[in-house]
Amino acid sequence: MAYCVRCGEKVEDTAVTCPVCGAVIPKAEAQDQHSESGAYTYGDTYHTYYNSQMREGYFPESEIRSNKVMAVLCYLGVLVFVPILAGDRQSEYLKLHKNQGLVLFIAETFLNIVERYRGWRAGIFEWFTGGVLDAGVDIARFVVLILFIMGIVYACRGTKSELPGIGKIRIFK
Repeated sequence: MAYCVRCGEKVEDTAVTCPVCGAVIPKAEAQDQHSESGAYTYGDTYHTYYNSQMREGYFPESEIRSNKVMAVLCYLGVLVFVPILAGDRQSEYLKLHKNQGLVLFIAETFLNIVERYRGWRAGIFEWFTGGVLDAGVDIARFVVLILFIMGIVYACRGTKSELPGIGKIRIFK
């Protein structure tokens, strides 16, 4: 007895389609050919799984495995310079995260400078401009924090997704 690849229902060995869902039942020769590309046979069942090297929108698994730690370091503040100086210069996966991590580090540094050196405030308007500026910097820091977290998640998953707003900025080509 074999099993349907779509719904898991038992089907006859000679069946061409599943009687329940109508899916095409692969022949035994096709099962052996698929074992290299992400399918395997276990007992009399035929299973398919998605290999991350075959998925659209993801970097190759070998590239992710060898550069994941460096990619995560890109989103930990000043540690972005570790992958920039010591990381794999050929890896497209790492280049994406180095670009985004460095842009976020520059944005965070700029926000620190703006918050500390507010020399343009003067006189009676200090209470108003200071409050608006502080609120704006706090909101911007929160957005940068969210982007740092999103970057770590994208780096761990190995997706080719760019962070919103800063993903198109290219420092490393």
